[in-house]
Amino acid sequence: MDPSLPAHALWKTLGIRRPSQALLVLAPYAEYLLLERGYSPRGVRRYLQDLVLWLGFLEAHALPPGPEAVRALLLEERWAPRRVQGFLAALRSYYRYLAQVRGEAVEDPTEGIGRPKAGRRLPLHPNPEELKRFLQAFVEEKEARLLTALARFLYGTGLRISEALSLKGRNVLLEGGRPAAVRVVGKGNKERLVPLSKTAQEALGELGLPQGNVPIFTFAQGKRKGHVPSARYVEAKFRMAALRAGLDPRRFTPHKLRHAYATLLVEVGVELDAVKDLLGHESIATTQIYLHASRERLKEAASRLPEL
Repeated sequence: MDPSLPAHALWKTLGIRRPSQALLVLAPYAEYLLLERGYSPRGVRRYLQDLVLWLGFLEAHALPPGPEAVRALLLEERWAPRRVQGFLAALRSYYRYLAQVRGEAVEDPTEGIGRPKAGRRLPLHPNPEELKRFLQAFVEEKEARLLTALARFLYGTGLRISEALSLKGRNVLLEGGRPAAVRVVGKGNKERLVPLSKTAQEALGELGLPQGNVPIFTFAQGKRKGHVPSARYVEAKFRMAALRAGLDPRRFTPHKLRHAYATLLVEVGVELDAVKDLLGHESIATTQIYLHASRERLKEAASRLPEL
């Protein structure tokens, strides 16, 4: 992935003043987590700390990355179950990134490693009732109309925040004068057609559809009127709304709305391959499925998303 953040901006965002050589090697991955996966700086720092520990362990013991090395490290550290879960998650995420995003021929070293059980936690993805409370909390914002529509649109399409903010009038396909789908350019400059759920259609209707190259999601007032908000602005406003609603802000990021979209579709019985097509995942298997996907099947899948 080509870097889109200057190095100093990346480390400043993560709160790291003097990155070590090991961290510098992991910079593209850190940027991927921040910009593409929507992780918080705190979450990225936690993953990076685990990976620096892992890579240092491999070097110190002259071991190749694999399940045996993972078991040796866990035996040496003797962490609590939740700490082990976090470490294994960091490794799985990193090696999946190397394989699927960078195209490297690597194996997941956590394959076959048992996951220890830990105490129950709140579901990662908000449910429809929580989402309604979250949306109501935008009433206090000056840009309430924009933020509410954007949140509903993200939930109703499963788009990445970067994909949604880059949409323009020309990206919307109409059927009978109503928005029916959006043409999205995602990771790897790959284009996909995303049918709109009823919630997403209503969100666009509330804003009014612009023409041509005019962006869809823009500020409605003040000095920034007509300008597209940054992803950071949206994330900050989502966090504030969640806190006002008495909700865990970690579960109401733009990326969590994307996951809520996918989770709820699966819960109502939509086939996994259709959900993957709608999300625009990059794996080879998903790409092959996408090439053969039926537009009507995807439209029917999107129509079954519970409304907000």
